[in-house]
Amino acid sequence: MSVPSPFSLRRNLRLLLKPEAGQLRPIDGLRALSILLVLAIHSVWFLSIFDTTSPEFFYGSPIWLNWVFNGELGVDVFFVISGFLISSILMTEYRDSGDIRFGRFYQRRFMRLMPAYLLAMGLGLLALPNKEYIWSNLLYINNLLPASTHFMPWTWSLAIEEQFYFLFPLLLLWILRKRSALLLAGLALAAFVGSLLIRYLLVQHYQLSLPICWYEKSCEGFFDVIDSIYVKPWARFGSFLPGIFAAYFHVFHRERLREVFRRYREVVGLLTLLSVITVLLVLSVPVNNQHASFSEFWSTLYYTGYRNLFTAAVGVILLATLYGDYGFSGWLARLLSSPVLYPIGQLAYSTYLFHPFVIGGVYTGIFQSAVELPSTQKIAMAAAIGIPMSLLVAALVYLAVERPVMNMRGRQRLVSEVLVEG
Repeated sequence: MSVPSPFSLRRNLRLLLKPEAGQLRPIDGLRALSILLVLAIHSVWFLSIFDTTSPEFFYGSPIWLNWVFNGELGVDVFFVISGFLISSILMTEYRDSGDIRFGRFYQRRFMRLMPAYLLAMGLGLLALPNKEYIWSNLLYINNLLPASTHFMPWTWSLAIEEQFYFLFPLLLLWILRKRSALLLAGLALAAFVGSLLIRYLLVQHYQLSLPICWYEKSCEGFFDVIDSIYVKPWARFGSFLPGIFAAYFHVFHRERLREVFRRYREVVGLLTLLSVITVLLVLSVPVNNQHASFSEFWSTLYYTGYRNLFTAAVGVILLATLYGDYGFSGWLARLLSSPVLYPIGQLAYSTYLFHPFVIGGVYTGIFQSAVELPSTQKIAMAAAIGIPMSLLVAALVYLAVERPVMNMRGRQRLVSEVLVEG
């Protein structure tokens, strides 16, 4: 028996297009929708980089397009998924062995994330400002620096995830070794309340209010929002919590969870429906519209709790689609398990890394050759060309870099198995 090459194009293409056995398909669907949300907002938002008058056009957009301008919430879905998957891996290892091998965990994270990231940073050195701050990206602390200095500014979310990967396993091992359900419940409650309290204090300290200034050159306070509450780990860790909670029940109480979902299927279906409605409502709030009016009370309430509300709903959807194979939950699970969404979900990481280069390049071409076009047509062209091209570039990176290195993570184990079988 021979060990398959990690660079086998046929094998890697099959892994991209066809799920492996045991794949949690609804999660791939959620990941796909998340990256599509990010692509949607950046296809629109990048217009403001080239045309300083475009935000006025955005502010006049109809309410049913607010989901596009709230597309940054796609990153919060990534955080929920990351919290679930990483926690599941660590909790499963502890359940099975009584320990967590940190060296192996960090090595696998490095091999999963860094190769494509280094490639993107190399491209960034050719095309982006603030090159002198690339060291902060390499150390995953770029989100702790002032936003005006960020190199590859969209990678703040990768820094938050890596900070989560670094700190959370240590805390998790300590909690699991205590074997105290009361301690676990208390810490979970404290983390949730703490995330709300921190955001509330930040809102009060920095006097943040709605509407949010998302456009650097069209309103005051863009960097204030970014630096104070948008890219800092202490303001965003609440988005990981629903995934962590879901992972705990998924790993340690799977049969009980399955029984509850089966016995109370109508309640689960209703809760799933309410969660979907909650997601849609949060996406519909016109928080970027500088012509909208919000009271101080509603501004504070929204700023403090909207991410927790949104990600809690996503967490319910995640569990319901994994365990609910009937009614509305089952229908949603089948929708998220669509074979169309699966490869998009697999390409989410590379798409996130490289899409700004692609969409920015498309807009550069538009403003060089078709600057007279109205904003709607520019956006339509950027989306129609930039989104498929971003996915294509991501596919090339996945097949040539991401997937081969992922294959290498398990190559030593495969070699050992072959030697034993031989």
